[in-house]
Amino acid sequence: MNLDEWVQTAPRALRESPLWKVRVYQIGTYVARLAGQDAAALERHPRLAGTVSQLVKSAGSVPATVSEGYSRQSRRERIKYYEYALGSAREATTWYSNAADTLPAEMVDDRLTLLARACQLLLKMIQNERKGKGRDFPKDLP
Repeated sequence: MNLDEWVQTAPRALRESPLWKVRVYQIGTYVARLAGQDAAALERHPRLAGTVSQLVKSAGSVPATVSEGYSRQSRRERIKYYEYALGSAREATTWYSNAADTLPAEMVDDRLTLLARACQLLLKMIQNERKGKGRDFPKDLP
Protein backbone atom coordinates (compact mmCIF):
# COMPACT_ATOMS: atom_id res chain seq x y z
CA MET A 1 0.00 0.00 0.00
CA ASN A 2 1.42 3.40 -0.92
CA LEU A 3 0.97 6.72 0.86
CA ASP A 4 -2.08 7.89 -1.07
CA GLU A 5 -3.85 4.56 -0.63
CA TRP A 6 -3.07 4.60 3.08
CA VAL A 7 -4.32 8.19 3.45
CA GLN A 8 -7.73 7.06 2.14
CA THR A 9 -7.90 4.17 4.63
CA ALA A 10 -6.44 5.89 7.70
CA PRO A 11 -8.60 5.88 10.82
CA ARG A 12 -11.61 8.17 10.54
CA ALA A 13 -10.61 10.13 13.65
CA LEU A 14 -7.37 11.14 11.92
CA ARG A 15 -9.03 11.96 8.60
CA GLU A 16 -11.62 14.22 10.28
CA SER A 17 -9.02 16.32 12.09
CA PRO A 18 -8.05 19.71 10.59
CA LEU A 19 -4.46 18.56 11.03
CA TRP A 20 -5.06 15.81 8.45
CA LYS A 21 -5.01 18.47 5.71
CA VAL A 22 -1.31 19.04 6.45
CA ARG A 23 0.48 16.75 3.98
CA VAL A 24 3.65 16.46 6.05
CA TYR A 25 1.54 15.15 8.94
CA GLN A 26 0.09 12.48 6.64
CA ILE A 27 3.56 11.53 5.40
CA GLY A 28 4.99 11.50 8.91
CA THR A 29 2.19 9.36 10.27
CA TYR A 30 2.60 6.91 7.39
CA VAL A 31 6.39 6.72 7.77
CA ALA A 32 6.04 6.19 11.53
CA ARG A 33 3.72 3.27 10.82
CA LEU A 34 6.16 1.84 8.27
CA ALA A 35 9.09 2.24 10.67
CA GLY A 36 7.21 0.20 13.24
CA GLN A 37 6.68 -2.56 10.68
CA ASP A 38 10.28 -2.35 9.46
CA ALA A 39 11.51 -2.69 13.03
CA ALA A 40 10.38 -6.31 13.07
CA ALA A 41 12.73 -7.16 10.20
CA LEU A 42 15.57 -5.15 11.66
CA GLU A 43 15.28 -6.66 15.14
CA ARG A 44 16.53 -9.98 13.74
CA HIS A 45 19.96 -8.41 13.35
CA PRO A 46 21.63 -7.85 16.74
CA ARG A 47 24.07 -5.27 15.34
CA LEU A 48 21.09 -3.04 14.53
CA ALA A 49 19.58 -3.04 18.03
CA GLY A 50 20.34 0.66 18.55
CA THR A 51 19.22 1.55 15.06
CA VAL A 52 15.79 -0.02 15.54
CA SER A 53 14.85 1.97 18.63
CA GLN A 54 16.26 5.22 17.22
CA LEU A 55 14.49 4.72 13.89
CA VAL A 56 11.12 4.09 15.49
CA LYS A 57 11.56 7.00 17.89
CA SER A 58 12.69 9.53 15.27
CA ALA A 59 10.06 8.47 12.71
CA GLY A 60 7.31 8.71 15.32
CA SER A 61 8.55 12.11 16.40
CA VAL A 62 7.86 13.65 12.99
CA PRO A 63 4.04 13.60 13.09
CA ALA A 64 3.96 14.06 16.86
CA THR A 65 6.04 17.22 16.70
CA VAL A 66 4.21 18.57 13.63
CA SER A 67 0.93 18.14 15.51
CA GLU A 68 2.32 19.90 18.55
CA GLY A 69 3.61 22.79 16.45
CA TYR A 70 0.40 23.04 14.46
CA SER A 71 -1.48 23.55 17.71
CA ARG A 72 0.61 26.54 18.79
CA GLN A 73 -0.76 30.06 18.38
CA SER A 74 2.61 31.76 18.20
CA ARG A 75 4.50 31.75 14.90
CA ARG A 76 7.74 31.50 16.86
CA GLU A 77 6.48 28.38 18.63
CA ARG A 78 5.24 26.80 15.38
CA ILE A 79 8.63 27.41 13.76
CA LYS A 80 10.41 25.82 16.71
CA TYR A 81 8.32 22.65 16.55
CA TYR A 82 8.49 22.42 12.76
CA GLU A 83 12.28 22.68 13.08
CA TYR A 84 12.23 19.86 15.62
CA ALA A 85 10.14 17.76 13.20
CA LEU A 86 12.64 18.53 10.45
CA GLY A 87 15.46 17.30 12.67
CA SER A 88 13.54 14.11 13.41
CA ALA A 89 12.88 13.49 9.71
CA ARG A 90 16.57 13.92 8.96
CA GLU A 91 17.45 11.63 11.85
CA ALA A 92 15.07 8.94 10.56
CA THR A 93 16.73 9.31 7.16
CA THR A 94 20.08 8.55 8.77
CA TRP A 95 18.75 5.46 10.57
CA TYR A 96 17.16 4.12 7.39
CA SER A 97 20.48 4.69 5.62
CA ASN A 98 22.22 2.72 8.36
CA ALA A 99 19.84 -0.19 7.77
CA ALA A 100 20.15 -0.07 3.97
CA ASP A 101 22.18 -3.27 3.75
CA THR A 102 19.56 -5.18 5.74
CA LEU A 103 16.26 -4.03 4.24
CA PRO A 104 15.34 -4.42 0.56
CA ALA A 105 16.81 -1.57 -1.52
CA GLU A 106 13.44 -0.60 -3.00
CA MET A 107 11.94 -0.36 0.49
CA VAL A 108 14.75 1.85 1.77
CA ASP A 109 14.49 4.05 -1.33
CA ASP A 110 10.75 4.44 -0.76
CA ARG A 111 11.23 5.42 2.90
CA LEU A 112 14.03 7.87 2.03
CA THR A 113 11.89 9.45 -0.70
CA LEU A 114 9.01 9.95 1.73
CA LEU A 115 11.33 11.45 4.34
CA ALA A 116 12.92 13.74 1.74
CA ARG A 117 9.45 14.98 0.80
CA ALA A 118 8.65 15.56 4.47
CA CYS A 119 11.84 17.61 4.81
CA GLN A 120 10.93 19.70 1.75
CA LEU A 121 7.47 20.40 3.12
CA LEU A 122 8.76 21.24 6.58
CA LEU A 123 11.33 23.65 5.15
CA LYS A 124 8.54 25.37 3.20
CA MET A 125 6.32 25.53 6.29
CA ILE A 126 9.15 27.06 8.30
CA GLN A 127 9.86 29.55 5.52
CA ASN A 128 6.18 30.50 5.30
CA GLU A 129 5.94 30.99 9.05
CA ARG A 130 9.04 33.21 9.00
CA LYS A 131 7.50 35.30 6.22
CA GLY A 132 4.23 35.59 8.14
CA LYS A 133 2.38 33.44 5.61
CA GLY A 134 1.64 30.57 7.95
CA ARG A 135 -1.67 29.60 9.42
CA ASP A 136 -3.38 32.39 11.36
CA PHE A 137 -5.55 31.96 14.42
CA PRO A 138 -8.72 33.97 14.95
CA LYS A 139 -8.01 37.30 16.65
CA ASP A 140 -10.60 36.68 19.39
CA LEU A 141 -8.73 33.79 21.02
CA PRO A 142 -7.60 34.51 24.57
